[in-house]
Amino acid sequence: MKKVLLICENGISSHYLVKAAQPFIELYDAHIQLNATDIAHAASYSHEDVELVLVAPQATYHDEELHLFNEDTPVETIPDEIYGWGNGEKLVKLVMEKLSPVEAA
Repeated sequence: MKKVLLICENGISSHYLVKAAQPFIELYDAHIQLNATDIAHAASYSHEDVELVLVAPQATYHDEELHLFNEDTPVETIPDEIYGWGNGEKLVKLVMEKLSPVEAA
């Protein structure tokens, strides 16, 4: 199970996105665990085995908090078409794409 952290300003929209994504995690048999948090509590996850950090568009300016993660952990902004519409299916597809192993040529 791969851990993914969703961060927003106050935790409300990231929790909503996790809830919207849950049926699609099951539908696609994606072996991911989505955790939602607010920017103030993001540092508490920095020592866990988080494999991907997705940040709400309005929270990307929090450089100090976001740089606490291991430099090998990708930190990316959630695209507007996923975040703005609360699209759980597209979120799961994005996470699966980002965490899929790169095929050797």
